[in-house]
Amino acid sequence: MAMKRGLTRLLFAKLLDSWNQNIVFRLGAGIVLAVVLSTGVYTTYVMHTLSAEANARLQDRVERQAQVLSQALAQPLFDINSAAVSSVVGALGATPEVMWLRVLSPEGDVLASMTGVPRDPSSAIRVARTITFNDGTRTYQVGSIELAFSRQPIDQDLRRQTVRTVTANLLLTLAIVVCVFLVGRRMTQPFVDIQVALDKLARGETDIALSGIGRRDQIGRLSSAVRSFRDTLNRLRRAEQVTTGLLREKSVIEQQLRELNEDLEMRIAARTAELTDSIRIARDTQEKLQAIVETALDAVVRMDGNGRIVGWNTQAEKTFGFTREEALGRSLDECIIPERYREAHRAGVRRYREGKGGGVLDTRIEIYALRRDGTEFPIELAITRVQLADKEEYEFCSFIRDISERREREQSLLAANVRAEAANVAKSEFLANMSHEIRTPMSAIIGMAYLALRTDLNPKQHDYVSKIHRAALSLLGIINDILDFSKIEAGKLDVEEIPFTLDEVLSNVASVTGQKAAEKQLGYLVNVPRSVPRELVGDPLRLGQVLINLVNNAVKFTPSGEIELSCTPMPTAVSGRVRLRFAVRDTGIGMSAQQQSKLFRAFSQANGSTTREYGGTGLGLSISQQLVGLMGGRIAVESSPGRGSTFRFDLEFALSGRPERVAEAPAAPAALPGVGQARVLLVEDNLVNQQIAAELMTAQGIVVDIAATGQQALDRLALAGPDGYNLVLMDLEMPQLDGHAATIELRKDARFNKLPVIAMTAHALAEIRERCLREGMQDYITKPVEPEKLYHTLARWLGHALPQPQAALPTPGPAPLPGLVGLDTAFGLRNVAGNEPLYLQLLERFCATQGTAGADIRADFEAGRPDLAGRRAHTLRGVAGNIGARELQTLAQAVEEGMALETADKSILARGVAALESAVADLVRNIERYFDSEAKSAAPVPEALEGAAHALAHLARLLEEFSGDATDYFDSVRTCLARVLDAATMTSLEAYLSGYEFEEARQLLTQHGVKFTAPHDA
Repeated sequence: MAMKRGLTRLLFAKLLDSWNQNIVFRLGAGIVLAVVLSTGVYTTYVMHTLSAEANARLQDRVERQAQVLSQALAQPLFDINSAAVSSVVGALGATPEVMWLRVLSPEGDVLASMTGVPRDPSSAIRVARTITFNDGTRTYQVGSIELAFSRQPIDQDLRRQTVRTVTANLLLTLAIVVCVFLVGRRMTQPFVDIQVALDKLARGETDIALSGIGRRDQIGRLSSAVRSFRDTLNRLRRAEQVTTGLLREKSVIEQQLRELNEDLEMRIAARTAELTDSIRIARDTQEKLQAIVETALDAVVRMDGNGRIVGWNTQAEKTFGFTREEALGRSLDECIIPERYREAHRAGVRRYREGKGGGVLDTRIEIYALRRDGTEFPIELAITRVQLADKEEYEFCSFIRDISERREREQSLLAANVRAEAANVAKSEFLANMSHEIRTPMSAIIGMAYLALRTDLNPKQHDYVSKIHRAALSLLGIINDILDFSKIEAGKLDVEEIPFTLDEVLSNVASVTGQKAAEKQLGYLVNVPRSVPRELVGDPLRLGQVLINLVNNAVKFTPSGEIELSCTPMPTAVSGRVRLRFAVRDTGIGMSAQQQSKLFRAFSQANGSTTREYGGTGLGLSISQQLVGLMGGRIAVESSPGRGSTFRFDLEFALSGRPERVAEAPAAPAALPGVGQARVLLVEDNLVNQQIAAELMTAQGIVVDIAATGQQALDRLALAGPDGYNLVLMDLEMPQLDGHAATIELRKDARFNKLPVIAMTAHALAEIRERCLREGMQDYITKPVEPEKLYHTLARWLGHALPQPQAALPTPGPAPLPGLVGLDTAFGLRNVAGNEPLYLQLLERFCATQGTAGADIRADFEAGRPDLAGRRAHTLRGVAGNIGARELQTLAQAVEEGMALETADKSILARGVAALESAVADLVRNIERYFDSEAKSAAPVPEALEGAAHALAHLARLLEEFSGDATDYFDSVRTCLARVLDAATMTSLEAYLSGYEFEEARQLLTQHGVKFTAPHDA
C-alpha cells in the first residue's frame, strides 16, 4: 500500500514537472479537458431530447391506435356482434407493445379483453376512449375501450443509444490525445534540432541537420536563420582559402601570358602568308572561270534580282549583236526578249520575288529571242539561280543556245515525213478508189464464163472456160484482199455497229467454206453452246469475213483430219454486254515458232515453199488481224509442226435487246393503258442528271416535274396532295435537305403511305440499299441510270409495261466522239437510249457545271473541308458515269471514299485529288476541242442563221412576258442558239433560266443586240 502511494506521488510529481516545463503538455491537457466537458454536456442534452421525442411518438401512436380501434369497433358494437368485436381485439394481439385492451359496454361491462406479455405496469401509457356510432340520423354511444402500451422497448432503445454515444465520445477523446501527442512531438523536434545545431556551430562543426527547413512559420524562419549563419561561416572560410590560392596562381598566370603572346605572334605571321597565297589562287581561278565563260559556245547572260544584265560573254555578243558595254546595265526584257513574251517574263519575276517559285528555273525550254536588228530566232534556254556571298543577294545565270539550224533540219525532216505519208496515203487511196474499176471487168469475166459454161460446149471448150472461171474467182479473191488492205491503210474501212444474229453469220461461214472442206473429205465441226447469246450488236460482215478467212486457211493447210469452228462465252464485268471467244482449230501441217513470228505480216506466208505449194498472196491473215483490231480484239495462234494450229480472238458485243430465237417464242405482254398520264416527281440537284432522267421518262409519255432539293420536293408534294404524283425518284445526296431526310419527313404524313419513292444514287453498296428501305423507300436505282433498268423499275411501280425505246433516227449534227481519251461514248449514248443530240447537250452541260469541279475539290481538301470535298466528288462521280467518263468516275469514287475515312493517308489522298483535278481538266479540254473542231468544220448556212435568229426573237418575247415556257423553249432550241451565241453566254443564259431569273436573262440578251418591244423595270 505504501508502494502504491509512492508510485502515485512519483507519477504526480512527473506530471507536475511536465506541466511546468512543457507548454505542449499544458496545451494538450487543456484541449482534452475541454473536449471531455463539451462531449459530456452534449451527450446529456442529446439523451434528454431523444427521450422526450420517443415519449411523444409513443403517445401519438397510442392515440392513433385507439382512434383506429374505435372506428373498427363502432359497427360491431352497434350491431351487438360479439364475434366481430372479438376478431378485432384478437387482431390487435399481434402488436407486441400492447400490454392489455378492454372493450366495455355503455354500462361499463367488459365485452372483450386482451392481455399481452406481462410487463412493469409503471412503464405503461394508458388511453381510454368512448366509442360512438352514427347511422346517418343520430349518434349513439355504443361503448368504450381502455388501452395500455408498454414503454419498455423505448427505454431499451434509449439505453443502447446512450452506450453508443458515450463510446463514440471516449474514442474521440482518445484520438484527440493521440493527435496532441503526435503534434507535440512534431512541434518540439525542430527546437531540439536548432539547439543541437547551435552547439555544433559553437564548436566549429558545420554538419548540422534542421528538420524545420521548408516550414513557413516561426520555426521555419528560425531554422533558415541558423542555416544562413552556418553558410556565412563556410563562405568566410572558403574566401580565406581562395585568397591564398589566387596569390599563388598570379605568378603562374603571368608566366603563361608571356608564352601565349609569343605563340600568337608566330601564328599571325603564318596566317598572313596563307591569306596571301589564297588571294593569289582565287584571282587565278576567277580569271580561268572568266576565260571559260568567254570561250563558251553558248551565250551566258547573268541578270540581277532587279532584272538588269550584269554579265555578257563573247558568244552573247555574237548571238544577239550587242557589245558587252551596250548590254550591261540594261533591262533584260527590253534587250533580248520579244515584246509578246515581256509581260510573262515580268510576271514570272514577280512570282519568284513573292516566294511562289519560278516555272523555268533549273530546266531547259525552247523559246524565241530577239536580236539587235529586231529579228526573232529560236533558242534553247536554261536558267539557274546563283547565290552570292551575301545570303540575301542572288543572280540568275542564263545559258542560251541558238537552235535556228536545228529547227530548219527538223522542219525539213518533218516536211519529208509528211510528203512520204502523203505519198503512201495517195497510193492507198488510189488502190481503194480502183475498187469499182477493177471489180466491174472481173464481174463481167466471171459472169460471162458462168453463162458460157451453161451453153453447149465441146469438152475442150468446157475445160478452157472452166479454168477461166476458176482463175477469175481466184483473181477476184486476191483483188478483194488487196483492196481491203489498201482501204485499211488509207483509213477508209469502217466497222459498223448494227443488230445481227450470230447464227446467221456462222451459217453463212459454214456454207461458204463447207464445199472446200467436203472436196478434201475433212471433218467440219461447228461448236456453239446454248449459253452464247445470239442477238448481238456489231459488224456481222467483217466478223464473217475474218472467220471465212481463218476457216479457208485451215482447209488449205489441212491435208486430212478435221476442222472445228467454235464460239464460247467469256466473263465480262460490263452489264448489257457479252464477250465471246471465236476459235478455228485444224489438224493440218502446223507451224514453228519462227514461222508464227511473221505470220501476220502483209504479203508473206510461213515460208517460200508454202507459197509455191499452197498459193495465196499472204494478205489474208494480215487483213484479218487488222479487222479484228478495229473491232477491239487481237488474233492469237497456238501451233506446232505436224500437230495443227488454233487461231482464236476475243470480241465484246452489246446485246441488241431483241428476244432470243427459240422454237416457239412466247407472246409479248401487251402494254397497259394510261402510261402517258403517269406523273413523276424527279428530285435531283444536278442539272445533267436532271436532263437525262427527264428526257428518258418524257420519251415514254411520262409527265415529269423537277425539284432540286428535298425541301422543294416536300413543298411540291404538299401542294399537289397524295394523288398529285404516281411516283417519286429521289436522289440521296442533295444540299439543304438530302433524300434520306426528305423521305423520313414524307413518311411522317400518313396520306403519302402509298406513294412509291425510288432512290437514285451513285452508291451501289448493300448497306445503302438497306438504309433506303428502312427509311420508307420502295426501290433503288444506281447511277449512271441505264434506260432499261429505269423503264423496268418504273413499269414495276407504275403498274404499266413501258415499250422499249425506239432507236433514234439519224439526224445531221456532230458525230459521237470516237477515240476520245477518258470517254466511253458508246456507254454514254446507251445511258440516254441512243439520243445523240441529248448526249451532246450533256457534254456541253458537263463542261459548264463540272469544269471547275476538280479545282473546287482540291480547294476544299486543302482548306480542311473533307465533307464538302466528298460531296463534290460524289456529284462528279454520278455525272461522269452518266456521260461515260469511266476513268474519271473511278477517280471520283476513290476520292469520295478517301474523304470519308478518318484515318486516311493525307499524302495518298492529295495525289488522288491532284489526279482527279488533272482528269477533269483533260476531259473538259478534249470535249471543248471536239466542239470547236465541229463548229469550224460545219459553218452555219444562211438558213440555219435565220432559224437561230427566229428562235432568239421568240425567246425574247417569252422573257418579256415572264412566261414559264421560256425554260422549256430554251432547252428545245439550245443547239440552234449555239450558232449565234458563244459558250459563255449560253452558260450564263442557262443559269438565269434555271433559276427563273427572267429579267437578268433579258438584260443578257440585250447586251448581245436582241431588241425587246418595251423596257421593263428591274
